[in-house]
This record gives sequence, C-alpha cells and structure tokens, in this order.
Amino acid sequence: MTTLNPRARDVKQSEIRRASVRCAELGGINLGQGVCDIPTPQLIKERAYQAIEGNKNTYSACGGVKPLREAIAKKLKNFNKLDYDPMRQVMVSHGASGAFVCAVQTLLNPTDEVILFEPFYGYHKRILDLYGVTTRAITMGADDFSIDWTALENAITPKTRMIVICTPCNPTGKVFSKEELLKIGRLAKQHDLLIITDEIYEYITYPGFEHISLASLEDFSTRTITISGFSKTYNMTGWRLGYASGPADIISQMALVQDLLYVCPSTPLQHGVLAAFDMPESYFQTMRDEYLIKRDHTCKALRDMGFQFATPEGAYYIMANIEAMPFTNDEDAANKLLEDAKVAVVPGRAFYHEPESGKQTVRFCFALDDAVITKALAQVETMLASNT
Repeated sequence: MTTLNPRARDVKQSEIRRASVRCAELGGINLGQGVCDIPTPQLIKERAYQAIEGNKNTYSACGGVKPLREAIAKKLKNFNKLDYDPMRQVMVSHGASGAFVCAVQTLLNPTDEVILFEPFYGYHKRILDLYGVTTRAITMGADDFSIDWTALENAITPKTRMIVICTPCNPTGKVFSKEELLKIGRLAKQHDLLIITDEIYEYITYPGFEHISLASLEDFSTRTITISGFSKTYNMTGWRLGYASGPADIISQMALVQDLLYVCPSTPLQHGVLAAFDMPESYFQTMRDEYLIKRDHTCKALRDMGFQFATPEGAYYIMANIEAMPFTNDEDAANKLLEDAKVAVVPGRAFYHEPESGKQTVRFCFALDDAVITKALAQVETMLASNT
C-alpha cells in the first residue's frame, strides 16, 4: 500500500477550486473563483502569437527573459516607487503563487512561524502548511478591516520569521493604508522579521484608496519580497505569469529554486506579456472605472437581499455575512446557492485559520461581464425569495 508524505496526504482541493469544478458541472455562473471572463487585451495576445511564430519556444533563464525583467523593473520604479536592478532583484515566476512557493522554499524552515491577516488568501496558508511552516492568524475587523495591533504584537514569538500581507486583499478587498504598512514594517524591523507582500490586485483600487508598496517605505525594502503578476490586471489567469522583487541575495536564490521546481516560466508568453507595458494609462483608469460600476451594482443587489458586509476598497471580491440569511452556515449557503440558484460562491471557512470562524461568511467575486453578474444576482434573489 502506498505511503504518502503526511503533509501531502493532508492536501485537499481548495474550496475555491471545488466550487468552480462543481459550478462547471452544473452549468452555473461562477461568482466564486476570480477567473475573470473579460477578454485579454488583443495587443498582448498578438505579441504572444508573434513570439511563438518567431520560435521563442525554448527554455528561458530561470529568472525570466531579460526584456521582461527590465520592463518589470521600470514599472516597479514608476508605479511602486521601488528602484531595483532588473537582473539581480527581479525574477519572473510561474504565476504569483509560484513566486510565493519559491519564497517559502528559499526563506522558511518547518520550525518557523508566519503571521497572516485573516480572512486571508487560502493558498498562502495551504502552501505554508504543505512545507510544514506554522501559521498564526490576526483577525481583521469585519466592519472596517481594522487591525488589532496588540494581538499582532502578542502573536510574535521567538519562532516567528515572517509576516505575509495581501493588499489589496483577497478576499476582503481591504487596501492597507500607509499608516498600517508603516506600523507593520517597523514591527518587523524591531523583531527582525521578513515580509512578503502579495500585490496582485495593485491596479484595482476604488476612490479614496491608494495602493502603496510596503517595500517603498523607510528602509523596509531590505526585508521585503514584493510579489505581483499579470493575471488580474490583464485578464490572463491561465497564462501563469507573475514576478517577485526584493534583495538581490534572496531573489537570486529564489530563481535557483524556481529552476528546480519549474525550470522557467513559459518563454513565448513572457515575450507576449511585454506588450502589457505598452498599454496606455487610460487602460488602467478604464479598468478601475468598470470594476467600480461592477462593485457598486453587486454591493447594492446583495445588500437589498439581506447580505451584510464592508464595502471593498480594492480587488473584486465581497466577503459577505450570512447570519441574517436562510442558511445554517457557509457550506450550507454555498451548496444551496449552487444547487438551487446555479451560482457558485466560496464558503468563508476557506479564508480562516479555524474553519469555525468563517462559518457565517461567503465570498462573492464580481470580475465578470456585467450581463453575467446581473443574471447571477437575479438567480440568487429568486432563490432567496422562494425560501421565504
């Protein structure tokens, strides 16, 4: 009988992917996973076609092709206020998740502890679990995304090695403020901790909120690995292209780890995504404007149905409380919405350290065509009306 690695044996399909698979089987509308059905910009697709036709189909350097690393470094300087050497402090990765895996493998040991802010992105915790790293969670305020600073300080132990931040946050839509980032950075410096910031939704912020990279503040760049990618901004979740930046000694070792795990990111797609840097500033403003419309439409509809939540400040998710709804818990809500309304959502327990903490919440995603969102919301409303 085959004996599995205990950590691998405990790996289960995430609630996010499970909801998507079941939704596809039922022919439903997926408001669970952030797959985004908006088309990839034509300019980027055409550049990828050209790269394949131009025979750019062999292995690239493990850290990514030079032109893309240079373009990323220029973007990091202009948008994120980070001044990095493209060949020493920037690496292209197999998706932002691949960058996170490489960082974990490079920097952490099974005896280490890592602090997450919950609700958190489930893959962060699952990856840390897979590598035997202990996690501690700091729960953010449900009504205002506030941070309990005393709880954060108390969570730090002699084994704490790192703090992980997702901003704008999946699943809540929280955008960490400059003041919050400064507090976290100074606390990390005081205790000599590393920081990973997942900034994959950096271009999707709403009026009154600004994305700030923690590594751009004070001297925090010396202890921070900044992760981002192309999936969300350019609607190419299946391309699996991300990137990481940070101290040269860390990034160079992460690239070597990537060489062992993935060899390299997809070469023709790396050349194709270069076209993303030719997109005009109006592209990003139009994207923000369109997501704002989707957010406001979805928020109003869900609130009218009885869901309660804090309005997202960025990204394209809503973490909704279901206590006033006709569901017993998050799994019951996800099952009924999928089976009866043919709409997939993600059970809240996927985003909490203790599943019980998320039992009265579900996550909605509004990164879909307006007509599809409207149809999904109407189906949810009809289902709820039939249960009252």
